[in-house]
Amino acid sequence: MKPNKILTEIRQTRDDLARATGYDLKQLFDYVREREREAAARGVKFVSPAPREKETAYSLREEPPKRK
Repeated sequence: MKPNKILTEIRQTRDDLARATGYDLKQLFDYVREREREAAARGVKFVSPAPREKETAYSLREEPPKRK
C-alpha cells in the first residue's frame, strides 16, 4: 500500500503540536484557542456546521415497514 501524503502530513503536524505543548491537552487547546483569537483579529470568521438531527441506534436500525 502506498503511503498517503495528506495523511502523513496531518499526522506529522498533529505530532509536532503535541510535542510542542508537552503532550498536555490543556496546553494544546489553549494554544489552538490563541491561534483562533489571532486569526479572528485578522478578520477570519469561524463557522460551525449546521446542526443535524440526533441519530440514535434505533434510527440506524433497519426495521420492517409497519402495518396499518
